[in-house]
Amino acid sequence: MNTKQRVLTALLANGNEWHSGDSLASELGLSRESVWKAINALRKAGHEIIARKSQGYRYVGCSHLDEMVIAYHLQNALPLTVENVVTSTQDVAKSWLAAQTTVTTAAFVADRQTHGYGRRGRGFYSPAESGLYLSLVIPNPQADLTQVGLLTTGVATAVVAVLQDFFPNADFGLKWVNDVMLNHKKVAGILCEAVLALESATSAAFVIGVGLNLDTASFPDDLANVAGAISDQAIDRNALAAKLISAIVERASDYQTAAFLPEYRRLSTVVGHSVTVKLGEQQLTGKVVDIADNGGLELLTDQGVQTITAGEVVKVSVDE
Repeated sequence: MNTKQRVLTALLANGNEWHSGDSLASELGLSRESVWKAINALRKAGHEIIARKSQGYRYVGCSHLDEMVIAYHLQNALPLTVENVVTSTQDVAKSWLAAQTTVTTAAFVADRQTHGYGRRGRGFYSPAESGLYLSLVIPNPQADLTQVGLLTTGVATAVVAVLQDFFPNADFGLKWVNDVMLNHKKVAGILCEAVLALESATSAAFVIGVGLNLDTASFPDDLANVAGAISDQAIDRNALAAKLISAIVERASDYQTAAFLPEYRRLSTVVGHSVTVKLGEQQLTGKVVDIADNGGLELLTDQGVQTITAGEVVKVSVDE
């Protein structure tokens, strides 16, 4: 860890407290000049650090996504990559995974995506500074896909729990299977992709992507009526990224218990409503009566109740 990283860690460790140059120098075994140079370097890198005579220095925040800050906030140490611009964090994560001989948990975060995508390869609008885009590689020791529906619904519930901590006044909902909704607009998308082990045709790992519209002010015309931002208030994206990573890693370890399903059902924006589900080239219309124990959609149609485990809800009746 270099001097700049050591000073940053010391400032972060005590939250909003003031640190005198002498105390930092003594704590870190550095000279006052080294501390001063490190703080200036951190400021130039976008870290807001204020100084007051007789009180010292206090860390306020960071204007950009920063690997050191995210790593500091993470509950578990893991390989972490933070980039300004990528094609998509899913692409970066899968490229990294392909180069590994052993599958381990790893996280990839970006400020902007040029070709972000969601389910069925549809583009995900990913402008700089106003969103947060991340992907995680999660090993799949069971190497099967029989409960993948629970993984997607479980991760969605975990993501909403974190967002609720950062935006306590927002009334989030979940549109099956992976869209986070607010005021009838999509504010976040979740994508779980399985990466197969070629020799066994089983899943060696999952690559889980999350895209958030935090304070995005405007959207392209084709998205303006369906996509929205969570808030016009800026928040600490580094702390949010770390909390999301930790929550997803934790959920990936216990999703097969389905203990989160009552909360997913509570958050559902489709249960009790008539919906149209797109299944490949076909569409199925019916009333959602419940979320199944495997994470599927229980849909009442003219043929009775069917459990839908794949597909996409393309229309929801909100007038019932």
